[in-house]
Amino acid sequence: MTPSLPFSKAIPVWPAPLAGRMNVWVSFHARMELARRTAGTLRVAAAQAYRVWVNGRLAGRGPARTAHGHARVDEWPLTGGVSDGLEIIIEVMGYGVPTFCSTHEPAFLCAELVAGKKVLAWTAPRGGGFVAEHRCERVQKVERYSYQRAFVECYRFGVHGTLWQMPGYNPGKPAALACVAHRRSWLERGVARPDLSELKPRPVAVRGRAAFSAARARRARAHRFIDDVPKISAGFPPGQVEWSLHRELSGGRFTATHRVRLHTARPAALAAGQWLRVDFGAVHTGFPALRVRARRATRLLLVFDEILVEGQLVHDRSACVNAVGLDLAAGAELNFEAFEPYTFQHLQVLVVTGAAEVADVRLRNFINAETVRPAPAGLPPAAARVRAAALASFRQNALDLFMDCPSRERAGWLCDSLFTARAEWHFCGDNPIERAFLENYLRPAQFAGLPRGMVPMCYPAEALQNQFIPNWAMFLVVQLDEARRTRRLPVAWQPLIARRVRGLLAYFRRFENELGLLEKLEGWVFVEWSKANAFVQDVNFPTNMLYAATLRAAARLLREPKLAARAARIESAIRVLAWRDGRFSDHAVRSADGKLAVADDASEVCQYYAFTFGLASPQREAALWRRLVRGDYGGLHPANAFVGKLLRLELLIAHGEPAAAHRELMRNFAPMARRTGTLWEHLDVSASCNHGFTSYIAVLIDRLQQAQRDRH
Repeated sequence: MTPSLPFSKAIPVWPAPLAGRMNVWVSFHARMELARRTAGTLRVAAAQAYRVWVNGRLAGRGPARTAHGHARVDEWPLTGGVSDGLEIIIEVMGYGVPTFCSTHEPAFLCAELVAGKKVLAWTAPRGGGFVAEHRCERVQKVERYSYQRAFVECYRFGVHGTLWQMPGYNPGKPAALACVAHRRSWLERGVARPDLSELKPRPVAVRGRAAFSAARARRARAHRFIDDVPKISAGFPPGQVEWSLHRELSGGRFTATHRVRLHTARPAALAAGQWLRVDFGAVHTGFPALRVRARRATRLLLVFDEILVEGQLVHDRSACVNAVGLDLAAGAELNFEAFEPYTFQHLQVLVVTGAAEVADVRLRNFINAETVRPAPAGLPPAAARVRAAALASFRQNALDLFMDCPSRERAGWLCDSLFTARAEWHFCGDNPIERAFLENYLRPAQFAGLPRGMVPMCYPAEALQNQFIPNWAMFLVVQLDEARRTRRLPVAWQPLIARRVRGLLAYFRRFENELGLLEKLEGWVFVEWSKANAFVQDVNFPTNMLYAATLRAAARLLREPKLAARAARIESAIRVLAWRDGRFSDHAVRSADGKLAVADDASEVCQYYAFTFGLASPQREAALWRRLVRGDYGGLHPANAFVGKLLRLELLIAHGEPAAAHRELMRNFAPMARRTGTLWEHLDVSASCNHGFTSYIAVLIDRLQQAQRDRH
């Protein structure tokens, strides 16, 4: 685990006057000579996000995220072009707020261009060839994009637009750079570079008009989560926000007037209150972009989402502000590309005030570029469509780490990661993203804001409001064990794995009751997105089933058989207490006299936990199993896609019920694939329509296809 990519000369720097400030955008410029067809390498590490332009063309976007006190070093290959001049611009965003999608540490850039053994340019407080400029075009005091991510994008462009990205630009007064003395270790990127190709929308767009009502806006703000985001997340207080895209769009009603065929060479003229909406055919993740010329001073919004609701874009449907704002001076012309990635199928360009000409609306991908195994031969078209949707969900959620969704959060969640890791191994035949994901969890000695021994529910991130999910910490142990047994983990990680696992076991031991069962766990005890989450106290049986599996995994990881013996005692206690009336109950409650009373509440997902973790079997609990296979759930509270229905499908396939598995898989996931080309967080469109764990559906489809071949 020794870093193999140290910088030769580069030093981490940041403009001294901007240190510690929120939502700051800085561009770093360097010019140098690189002979024609000479290969060079640009090494970059930064916080919190950066993109690279070389001679006016986008060349890179990063970083690959990692743990506190560490930074991954990206390498971008560059080649001398038709002339010897090479102009590099690295734009860096310092968000300066805690989020779910990166660590909250000092903003910095450390970069150098190397050709052979020669360093041509490098970052340093003085000399080195890079000069910095504070990009004030981006509005600083804006609202949060979501609770989990940082700020929305709002810009004010003068008549020269994005001139600083073009060759030949001379920065004004350079910002004074200072060394960022934050202690960190350099790590290899460890994962493939992203696919940054461009996509065009379908050739037919929709035009229309927008109408805004103050009364509708008040009602919208009264019922939408996003208006409270500045209050409950670190950010600018509501009174200081200069531009609120949520308020800008609240109360809007969009009326479609006619369809129009797009011509890339012919701009669409939009006056105040007019909009143009394009369709990319499926949900994609990347950077929305367009060319625009302001005929008058113009306020323009890019509004987007994964779906239409009753024919309209609802910008805050999934608790985010899906919009980018542009203020343009009269005569301004720019080729704009958003800095942050977003997830959408539909993109609407709305002129709020002024008048503008819009052309070349597009999206630049920001997705996994790995080569994947092809679909099995003979796969029926409907199943092939679902598999393609699972692969699309994988590509958009498996980039530098495993994300739950590439939109609202872009967070590396445990539990989700177990299923996405299985998909990575199945698709790619290797697990570099899983290794990077797990390494992030293993490197820190401890995590700030959490109880000793506990790990974050998602990482790299900050524990907002000190929240954590104890169940997800158990899934970390389960995943480490599975990855070491069935995939690839470095042998040198064993001391880090042992430290992390022992810390978690010590934490959970404090909550074991007289039966060895976990009782009154703290934090957000989470089983799945269903009624089962209402039954998590005092003793939750699905959680304890998972705990037994965790102890068995720890026994293998630490080579300590006594942990497996503890797991067996827990399983025995669960079977005695929870098995009643032919199914497993979800929880027991401690009464006032100190006795543990089992409640009648029973969920569908609790049964799947029992079968998945070995507390039940189709042979021993035959009647319950046959009921579940038939879909006769009786009084069981129904399961959701995450994680109950996924566990159900896996169990049906594993225990010889492929017909039932195929039937349910297609019933649940084929409508998703048809509508968005991706697979969803829930069984409906109430949340993300592109979720990483659903990529595991492709694994199940391939297993079903193989089972069918074996039968014939």
